[in-house]
Amino acid sequence: MRRLNRRRTTGQDGAVAVIMALFMVVLLGITAIVVDVGMIYAERFQLQNGADAAALAIAQDCAAKRCANPGATANLLAGKNAHDGVSAATAVISGNTVTVRTSTATPDGGSAVQHWFAPVLGIDSTTVEAVAKASWGSPSKATVFPFTAPRCVFETAREDVEFWITDDPPSCSGPGGKSPGAFGWLDADAKNSCQTFVDVDQVIGGEPGKSGPKGCHIDGTTILLPIHSTATGNGNNVSYVIDGFAAFKVTAHSWPSEQRKETGCHNCAGIKGKFITLVSLADLQSFGVEELDGKSLNAFFVALSL
Repeated sequence: MRRLNRRRTTGQDGAVAVIMALFMVVLLGITAIVVDVGMIYAERFQLQNGADAAALAIAQDCAAKRCANPGATANLLAGKNAHDGVSAATAVISGNTVTVRTSTATPDGGSAVQHWFAPVLGIDSTTVEAVAKASWGSPSKATVFPFTAPRCVFETAREDVEFWITDDPPSCSGPGGKSPGAFGWLDADAKNSCQTFVDVDQVIGGEPGKSGPKGCHIDGTTILLPIHSTATGNGNNVSYVIDGFAAFKVTAHSWPSEQRKETGCHNCAGIKGKFITLVSLADLQSFGVEELDGKSLNAFFVALSL
């Protein structure tokens, strides 16, 4: 008669069960990290995009004097950058800087990211936030085309209306005025140079009788035109106090050797164009700008500061 051998039980089975249970907890923890933490990062990425977009848009609006309702702009752009179309946002303006804070919002009215696996570890949800700051300002130091116009010309010109700024600007009773023989040319960085460095805190000399710089391609471009509040001396002794920089869209130019003849320019030396409101996100260096703490005229630059 064959005897059946019975399997001996030991404590090993219980130990394996405990190890497997512990392993499952670790596995769920890893899953929570991979899935739920990934959701948090995705949410923060969306919120940061929304905060950046809102801050830049509000700064642009404020630079153009249109920032009546920054909170609405912040909520609109925060929502547009969220995959579910919903985000909470606030906007606070201080001086020339706007701070936008975005945070989680869900279609059902919640304010936190709900987790799938992390509740096993006792973490049901996480509130996610992001912040962005954007500033706007006008140039105070820049390397520009070496030509200046009186403040009174800037103040009396109609925006978006073409006219000539010549070596014989009209007399006006406001700041800047007209200086005999001054012509408006500034000392350039080098002979026949198309540029000069201008700091609104310094007096800059003029270059009367200049025939015009060679090879300067300014037609069809927007330049930062130095606007002077004071012109002293005359002829070779003229100097200017630059008040700020104005955005001027150049449509034509005339140097003395070109003998141009049309309304507003009869054998003149000068530039034709119009003052425009410039609110730019472009790199400051593309306009030769070094600092943005100048007087607000009509040129503003916007950039993220956080």
